[in-house]
Amino acid sequence: MKKFLLLAGIVLSCAVSNAQNTPSEKWDTVRTDAGMNNATVYFGYGAELTHESKVKVDASTRIIVINQLSTNVDINSLQVSVPEDVALLSQRYSVFYPVPPPIVKVKEVERLEDSILLVQKEISRLDNLIVIDQEILTKTGLLIETTINKTNEKPVTSDELLKLLEYYTAKIEKSKTNIYNNKQTINQLNVRIAEIRKRIAGITAVTPVKQRPYGQVMLQVMCKRSGEIPVALSYYTTNAGWTAMYDVRVNSKTNKVKMVYKASLTQTTGIDWKKTKLTLSTGTPNFGVSAPVLTPWYLQLYVPGLYTDLQRRAAQGNAARNIIQSYAEDEKLAEVVVTDAAGQYKVKTLKDQTIDPSTLQQYTTLTQGQLNTSFEIDLPYDIASDGQLNSVTIKDQEIDCTLKNYAVPRMDKDAYLLAEVADWQNLDLLPGDANIIMDDTYIGKSVIDPNTTADTLNLSLGRDKRIAVKRSLVKEQSSLKTSGGNTKQVFTYEILVKNNKVTDVNLLLKDQFPLSNIKEVVVTLEDGSDAMINTETGVLTWKIHLKPGESKKVRFSYSVKYPKDKKIVNLK
Repeated sequence: MKKFLLLAGIVLSCAVSNAQNTPSEKWDTVRTDAGMNNATVYFGYGAELTHESKVKVDASTRIIVINQLSTNVDINSLQVSVPEDVALLSQRYSVFYPVPPPIVKVKEVERLEDSILLVQKEISRLDNLIVIDQEILTKTGLLIETTINKTNEKPVTSDELLKLLEYYTAKIEKSKTNIYNNKQTINQLNVRIAEIRKRIAGITAVTPVKQRPYGQVMLQVMCKRSGEIPVALSYYTTNAGWTAMYDVRVNSKTNKVKMVYKASLTQTTGIDWKKTKLTLSTGTPNFGVSAPVLTPWYLQLYVPGLYTDLQRRAAQGNAARNIIQSYAEDEKLAEVVVTDAAGQYKVKTLKDQTIDPSTLQQYTTLTQGQLNTSFEIDLPYDIASDGQLNSVTIKDQEIDCTLKNYAVPRMDKDAYLLAEVADWQNLDLLPGDANIIMDDTYIGKSVIDPNTTADTLNLSLGRDKRIAVKRSLVKEQSSLKTSGGNTKQVFTYEILVKNNKVTDVNLLLKDQFPLSNIKEVVVTLEDGSDAMINTETGVLTWKIHLKPGESKKVRFSYSVKYPKDKKIVNLK
């Protein structure tokens, strides 16, 4: 089908070119290039482009040809607007080739465009699977609530209740795993689309601008007057999109965070955008024609999940990354992934941008809808159709933060410096990469995911070597004894922390003791050493204030009793 359309476009272009040289057609055909005015670019991929042109017509005008449109247009989305005194009889879109392209190049571009369509279909399929798993989570939460309520009416044994909870927990974990894996896959697929578009741009870039193919619309009209009339066109194309990225600048002296919100935008529509007004939308286009119908609106309870734990387990397999556990006041663990990578693609700053970046937010209008947020940027941009990433600054905000040190010596021997940001929900964040800059020094790359971060946003500023942390087993207070049919092991650990800085430090120190859901295995926390204890997770937390050069020790002890003929594989 695509080959047929391509051939038809070539034939049509030749016919049009010949028509330009025939005097008989001059009296009823008017041609003009479309002016690019606005582009609404959607998060991920997709854009709605708007063109406006002025055309001189008279009563003899029958055909208006609008050139310099995108080479990839959703024909069903094409909208044409003319004055009321001009009758629009028909419209037809085609791709015009000033110079017939080499067959080899055409086949390669065609193959790559087919690949993009396949990837986009896969993304849509994964999105549907995510929705299904989210519904499963909601229904499972309702089932858990119903089960607990029924236990008050009908007595059940602890073993029965435990089995039910294990069953529901397994379902929740499976759905959470599916959601996380599918989101990761979608991110990888979006990267793949960007790579393919970059290859397409590389193939077509060698073609001189005057010889590049472009889209055109042929309008059959009936005019009642002579003069200049406006013609407006709008359509949807998949050959553009944007993703979020951030510059997070932390000032340790003022405890301020300046978050610069950026869009990484790319387009391969076949036309260069010249002085175009951009609107960046977080939603997805909807060209449905069916009127909306209200359905019952049921409130649902939030179901605590295991997402952050699954993130940790998935990330641990990547040796190139340093995984740390961030924290919130409610003791829910979130994650920040820090790397030293500079990014996969070269991001170029727009050359025509001469306005001070600190004032850019004055030109950005934020509109919040029920399902999406739009950033309307009242500045003209030039964006070439070359598949390169363009960094567009949306806005910046300066917010307060709290600097804290954080250490989990059971998992990592080093301490980390964290910037804790409260009320981050008001920042309108989207998932994206974040460059962390501390006191004008580049620290690394972090990932911000507002769908998984807790009430407090914790940004890792990297390892803090000036905080010494040492965890060791106290052998003289640890033991192994057998009595009757049971074995009892006692473990005592000591953690030494020292502040080698010249300033005071607030350190959040965490460790843990094991838990048991096996009847024959009994775990007892013998000594918590004044720690805050979470009995549901086994996490011990100490908030320690250290003066310059000061050292402190904490100890904790727990025992494990189990049948002597059994063995616990993950006791240490």
